[in-house]
Amino acid sequence: SDHRSGAQTPRALDIDRQWTEGKNDLTEPPIAMSETTTKSTSNFGEKKERKVEDIFWSHEGGDTWHMQEGEDDTDCFTRVDAAEIPLRGKKYLNDRKKYPSKSAAFELVCCKCFKTKHQMLHSAEAIDSLRKYLAENSDSEYFIINWLVPGHYTVVNLYVRKLPHGEDKEFDNLLQKFREGDDKFRSSRFKYIPLIHEAPSVVKASVVALLGRLRPVLIGNKLTTHHFIGKNYIEVNVDTGSSSIVNAAAGILMRGFKGIVATTAFLIEGRDEDELPERMLGLHCNTRVEMAKVSIEYDYTPPPPMLKKKRSSWFGSMFGTGSKIEETKQDRDNVKQNSSIEENVEPNTRGG
Repeated sequence: SDHRSGAQTPRALDIDRQWTEGKNDLTEPPIAMSETTTKSTSNFGEKKERKVEDIFWSHEGGDTWHMQEGEDDTDCFTRVDAAEIPLRGKKYLNDRKKYPSKSAAFELVCCKCFKTKHQMLHSAEAIDSLRKYLAENSDSEYFIINWLVPGHYTVVNLYVRKLPHGEDKEFDNLLQKFREGDDKFRSSRFKYIPLIHEAPSVVKASVVALLGRLRPVLIGNKLTTHHFIGKNYIEVNVDTGSSSIVNAAAGILMRGFKGIVATTAFLIEGRDEDELPERMLGLHCNTRVEMAKVSIEYDYTPPPPMLKKKRSSWFGSMFGTGSKIEETKQDRDNVKQNSSIEENVEPNTRGG
């Protein structure tokens, strides 16, 4: 039987003890690797069982960040077992107990880092190779998580769904709410769990500055997030530059990333009975990634500023000038200062 059904088992974990008594402090043992084979995963059509490696997203000159091949390998990622991380059980609203997660609903395809001259939002549209990849794999469902970090770097984590639809109705219900909800709902539910296995002390301190302390965090409460919904994907962009403190900490993390072994995990927080038990959305472990080495120089130009229609007045209406479209002061300032894209692109432009 499922040990997350709410029954009292030895593996049940009290939330307060789990995150405050040192079990998940700044150093965690490595999490076991997961299986890499995925079955039919979406309602976009029936598929034969295939390995995630068979649908790898390749970008010319940008495959340095790779699947780990040995214990001493660097600049690599590893898929890990979600069962090592406790999540809210079926009766959490009453007993506040957490249980080991079932396997993650989405599995990592790959990680890539892009270096641009301007901040890049909505990578599923902005990156030609990714846009083509998503179109060619339209029968699969994807979750994309982007970290927008200092220096106009965009770190892309691409996940593909491996959980068949209908197998976990609570997860399906919550994911549908996330897809159809507004930005306020999404930001209030998207949770990030960091586990650092190895890192220099200055980097550990930076993570604490980034999150307050190392524990599950609703990232939208600390940083600006942007959400984009496509035909076969959901994309979440996390802007570390939206907080000066976090921005400084993220800069230290970027420089010290080559000394880090860390797992990043994501889920949508369950708060109602029909959303529990929780299930891990996706997770992976990065091992000693040197960002300067794996980053891809990408020629990205943000869309031009949107011109706003000036509000008409009785005077303008009388003399036929009230409907004229003019640049607002903000538009002129945006062009003059070569502003970042988030000031000019509205989130959820693809149906979110």
